This record gives sequence, C-alpha cells and structure tokens, in this order.
Amino acid sequence: MDIFLKRPYRVHGLLYIIFIIQGFIYNSPSEILDGLWRIIISPDILVSDYVAIGGLGAAFVNVGLAGLLAVLVLTAAKHKPSGLTIGTLGLVIGFAFFGKNPVNMLPIIFGGYLYSKYSKTPYKDCILPSLLATCLAPVVTQPLFIPHMPAPADMALGIILGLFVGFIINPVGAAMRKFHEGYNLYNVGFAAGIIGLVLFAVFNLLGIAHDTVGIWSSGYNFELALFLFITSAYFVICGVLSTGGKISLSELIQISAEDNDYYKKYAEKSYIAMGMLGFACLILMFAVGGEYSGPVLGSILSVVGFGAFGKALLNAFTIVAGALLAAFAASLLTDLPFNYRGFLVATFFSTCLSPLAKRFGVKWGIIAGFLHLSLAMQIGGFHGGLNLYNNGFAGGFAAIILLPIIYFFEKREM
Repeated sequence: MDIFLKRPYRVHGLLYIIFIIQGFIYNSPSEILDGLWRIIISPDILVSDYVAIGGLGAAFVNVGLAGLLAVLVLTAAKHKPSGLTIGTLGLVIGFAFFGKNPVNMLPIIFGGYLYSKYSKTPYKDCILPSLLATCLAPVVTQPLFIPHMPAPADMALGIILGLFVGFIINPVGAAMRKFHEGYNLYNVGFAAGIIGLVLFAVFNLLGIAHDTVGIWSSGYNFELALFLFITSAYFVICGVLSTGGKISLSELIQISAEDNDYYKKYAEKSYIAMGMLGFACLILMFAVGGEYSGPVLGSILSVVGFGAFGKALLNAFTIVAGALLAAFAASLLTDLPFNYRGFLVATFFSTCLSPLAKRFGVKWGIIAGFLHLSLAMQIGGFHGGLNLYNNGFAGGFAAIILLPIIYFFEKREM
C-alpha cells in the first residue's frame, strides 16, 4: 500500500478510473458514447457545461479520460511529481467538466513537445505548461464552427492553432509571471488570457466572430456533491494511510513552504490538506445554498488540486471571504442572488491569490478576493471565452493592480 501511495501518478490514475466507473453507474454505454460525441463536437468556449451537453455519465467519463491522458503524458515524459504537478492535474480534471476533452487537448500538448525539440529543452521540463495551456482548448474546436469553411480546412486550422498555443506557452508564461511576481498561482491562465485576447481580436478582424456561451446544468446537486465527497475522502484516506512526511493539524490549516510546493515538504501527507479543502468547499456550498454544476464542481476541484501547491485552508479562506463580500454587495445592488452560479465559480477560483494573503495578511487578502470576483465577472469578453482559465486571467490583473498599492503603503508604514 505504501509503495502505491508514494507514486502520485498511480494514486491519481486510480481516482480517474473511479470517475469513469461512476459515469457508467449513471448512464448506459450507448448514452455515454453519444454524450461523449456531443462533448467533442461542442464549441467549448465559456461557459460550456459538459454535464448539460453530454449528460452526467459522459461528463464523468470525460473527466476520467482527460485525467488519464494527463497522467500518461506525464509518465511518458518522465516528469518528477511535485505540488504543481498535482495542482495541474486538479485543473485538468476540473476543466474537463467544462471545455476540455482528450481530443481538443492533444494538439496543444503536442505543441509543447515541438517546443521542447525546437528549444532543445527536456520535454519533462515543458510538460506542465503544455498541460495547463489546454485552457485554450476552445481554439482547437472553434474553427469547426466557421461558416462556409470546408470541414478539412477548419479541422486543420484548429489543429494548427492548438500546436501554436502549445509551442508558445512556455516563453509567454515565463514572461507573464514577472508581472504578478508569482502571487497568482494560475500564471498560465494569465498568459493564456493574453494569447486568447490576441486570437479573439484576429478572429474578429477576419470576420470570424462568435458569442460567448452560457450552457449550465442544473438538478444534479446530489450526484455532484457525492462526486466531491468521494474525491475529498479519497485524498484524506490516502494521506492518512501514507507513512511519508509529517504534518500536524495546525500545519493543515496554515501550511508553510517557501516555494508553495507543499508536496515537496510534506510528501503524501499533503493529500490530507487537499481533502480538507474539498470538504471545506462542500460545507461552503451547503452554507450558501449553492447549486452544483459542471463549472462549479470544476472550480472546486482546482482548489483541491492546488491544496498541494500554494492553497492553505486559512489563506484560501481569507481570499474567499473577500469574494463573498463582493458577491453580497452585488446581490444588494443588482438582481443577482448572493449564491449566483457565476459568483460561486469566481469565489472558488479566487483562491489563486492565496500567496498574496499569506504574504501581506488578512486585510489585503480580503481586498484581493473582492477585486478578483469583480474582474472575473467582466473580463471574459476580452478573450471571447477562448481562455477557460478566465479566473487566472482576472487573478493576474488583480495582483498587478494591488501589488504597487500594497508596496506603497508598506513603504509609508516603515
């Protein structure tokens, strides 16, 4: 058992197989195949909830298949697991509920491989940005919906765009990180937002315009909450059974690691922290009376994944408090309810700014959460929904705006 737990790819691979099994519990094989086909041929731009598009069973199977693809690529590249690796897997399976599937992921992943060959960089050092760059998977499928364009040409264009994105994400991501100084955990989401903005502008210039999508599922609260419970419990059990690393209760609440890599410091015990974040999100959803959907569950899975890299329970709670404050203010002044689905998604994703709360304290953490939700609700139009990591884009701008202000006040207080 301990040998199994010390191999993260096997731990996650087993979980993804469990996801697939869950899918076949809810739907028949023919229904799942039909649902997967609808998922593959959908535009995928924000917000395309695969639970609504393909059905519950097909969505679960797609999540499992996307996760297994990521594990297979990481294993083939001989990538050494880290906290960021686990966080990346959390984003892959989270967004496999709304926008990512193995088909639209492959060209981007292969583009990263081409970059490694061109730059003479080991592929194992390029693989994480490539997997994260699958947040631009809609650029692969969107050309299929260009009017009056023959099918072979639009498919070729989608593949070329995917290869291009995978090829450039490493240098662009490295450059974008300097702007927010690493305080935005979803750095590739910020970089992808810039790329998506440029691609959307070019599309519009060429008359290839499209509208954002608003496909959300409803009526699956029990099934999706159960999915979250099983996932959270799985990680807690794996962490408890592991003999690797040591972690106390106080450390689970306020984890400390110089480079945000909790897995490197606590080994398999960091799984407990991941599971606790999942249960905390489950409690929050119950407390606010939120409705589960593919995007809401996907945002929570990203929180769980980054429980191994940069998201500690206390710091994350500080950011969430600010986002909830923004949602409450909006509900008072608009017709939107406090637990509006878009608010919930942005609230969970706002935890990408957890390092900022850890470094600068509760006050700035609350302000960051408030600003993040405000930006996330408006900024998607700039990239036309092509960047699935819209909240990573918003988080980058929130950090860029806040850091000079924080430094100014810190200097004044010295």
